[in-house]
Amino acid sequence: MKEHIQNFLIMSVAYITAYSLVLGFVAPLQQMLLSNVISELSVLFLPHGVRVLAFYFLGWRAAIYLLPASYLMMLLTAQAGVSLDPWAPIVSLVSCYLGFALITRFLPEGGSQQRFLRWQYFGLIALLGSVLNSVGNTLLLRQEFDFLVAAGYLIGDMAGFAVCLVILMYGFRFARLLTTVNDA
Repeated sequence: MKEHIQNFLIMSVAYITAYSLVLGFVAPLQQMLLSNVISELSVLFLPHGVRVLAFYFLGWRAAIYLLPASYLMMLLTAQAGVSLDPWAPIVSLVSCYLGFALITRFLPEGGSQQRFLRWQYFGLIALLGSVLNSVGNTLLLRQEFDFLVAAGYLIGDMAGFAVCLVILMYGFRFARLLTTVNDA
């Protein structure tokens, strides 16, 4: 039980932090520089990276851990003047999980044929999850498929994933450097 509470808190804090950065920094900057982009899209959607990593490390349970934070941030987004469909958090989580499940099923990480680096494997999961998320949320937003809106979701998700991955890579390198300095 303690492990579930820890996972829930870690995932919630990570998701809320990533989403808050989008709402507080990316969205205002995007409105200033790209005022013609609809407000429901973010050109740098950091929470997608959190979702991908959560599903990779926690499996299907990540959906349970992330759902409350997803709805909390949807409510805060509505307070900021951007209305999202109530199904959007569920569509995003299911899409990301399906991306994870399909990639791990058809391209197992330890397969003899495939020799992916870990970041490339994460990238494939993020890409498929983003494609599914783009289609699902575009249909929710427009009630029809709009390629430009779907492409906007895809670009924002993948850019956010890439930034999250870079932050984590340098964060772990810094932590490793600190441990070697402290051990010396």
